[in-house]
Amino acid sequence: MKHTHTFHLLRATACILFALVVGTGCLSNRLHGPNHGSNSPPWVATGADQDVPPLEIEHRIVMIGDAGLWLENNETLATLGRIADRVPSSSVLFLGDNIYNDGLQDDDRERGEKILSQQLGSTQARKIVIPGNHDWGMSLSDTSARSIRNQQAFVDGWRDGNAEFLPRDGCMGPVTRVLSPAQDGRKGVVVVAVDPTPWIAPRLGAACPRQETHASFLEALDQTLTKHANDWVIVASHYPMLTGGPHGGLSYGWLGDLVVSYYAWRLGGLGNTYEETYADWISQTSDVMREHPPILYAAGHDHSLQILEGGDTVGAFVVSGAGAPGRVSTVTNIEQTIFAHAHPGFITLDLGHRGPADAAVLRVYETGTDAPVFEMELP
Repeated sequence: MKHTHTFHLLRATACILFALVVGTGCLSNRLHGPNHGSNSPPWVATGADQDVPPLEIEHRIVMIGDAGLWLENNETLATLGRIADRVPSSSVLFLGDNIYNDGLQDDDRERGEKILSQQLGSTQARKIVIPGNHDWGMSLSDTSARSIRNQQAFVDGWRDGNAEFLPRDGCMGPVTRVLSPAQDGRKGVVVVAVDPTPWIAPRLGAACPRQETHASFLEALDQTLTKHANDWVIVASHYPMLTGGPHGGLSYGWLGDLVVSYYAWRLGGLGNTYEETYADWISQTSDVMREHPPILYAAGHDHSLQILEGGDTVGAFVVSGAGAPGRVSTVTNIEQTIFAHAHPGFITLDLGHRGPADAAVLRVYETGTDAPVFEMELP
């Protein structure tokens, strides 16, 4: 009996050590830096503070991700409603992980629908709901995409008829929605929704009812960006391309890393930017985006608020995954960081003009105030 106990203990220890090595990529991808959490002020890059003059807003886009927890009094969603509904032509992008932990399961529909209803009912604005990894299911093992299809049906049937789930049926997309058409010499406002989950977790590729390949996804994205090269284009997904949070390699501390690494081993990955399939998706998609850079790439996944320089790929990267106060985690500043704070809230993009000149302004709203804590003009 004693020998059996020792064997199991040794096996468990070996598994955990193996998980630590595999899940952390031999620790070679770790970020190091101070955590800019709720107990400290936001981190703002030197020179990024701006006095942004007023603009005539043609369309406001509110971006919020990872809001899939029920709270009796959800002040973050209440704030979202006030900010979104201030501008008649507003849209809200729910950037995935809309129901923790396993999406809208058949045997847990009441709870899941209650969580979704709280989000969808928070605003009168147009709503686009994008799936995240948790919406597929914690283990990413259901290749039927049942929880995705359940959520899609609920969102598309929402009572005010002003919500849709994109991309559909467990497919990668891209799916384009023109929120505001180009007219009178003004740019159109276009959202391109993508879900690279089947690329990042290849076994899920069978879920899409039509034939999808990496090449077909990239070709469709290239055609979309080319078609709308003169519009304001926002590419929206759950998965960030650049982040100073845990999914970009920020350590949770040795104990947290051990736990996370164990689950990475058990689940085959945690959707970190440096994992092989994720990094491949970033690389190939970035190559396409560089041909006709969108104004913004918006994502959640990391539970913080970040704005990062886009280089030659995009006007800016946004990470807005702080929709659930109980899930806000950690964030540090990396080379491209403009703003970083691990605090409940969301980020908006206001598109419009000042006289004849186009104008685009990013604003960060944190739970507890209806005034932005940071704003900046995009080129």
